[in-house]
Amino acid sequence: MINPSPQPTPGPQIPGTEPAPLPSPNPQPVPEPVPSPIPQPAVPEPVPEPVPSPIPQPAVPEPVPEVVPSPIPQTIPAPIPQTIPEPK
Repeated sequence: MINPSPQPTPGPQIPGTEPAPLPSPNPQPVPEPVPSPIPQPAVPEPVPEPVPSPIPQPAVPEPVPEVVPSPIPQTIPAPIPQTIPEPK
């Protein structure tokens, strides 16, 4: 059986969709990024200065904890278990 339509029917068309437009014959050239002629030195980030607290604190020396001598551990001898003879 010969298909009576002169052109082959394309795949199922979804209504509302258009075929993708063909690329224009004169596409716009993509401009390449031009490197800067003068190499820029790496600028270090500025170190933020410490901001003093708004309320002036009087210079209070931190209390030095007194060195408490640790007590010398007394070696207490363990009690020797004595074998008590059971009364017969």
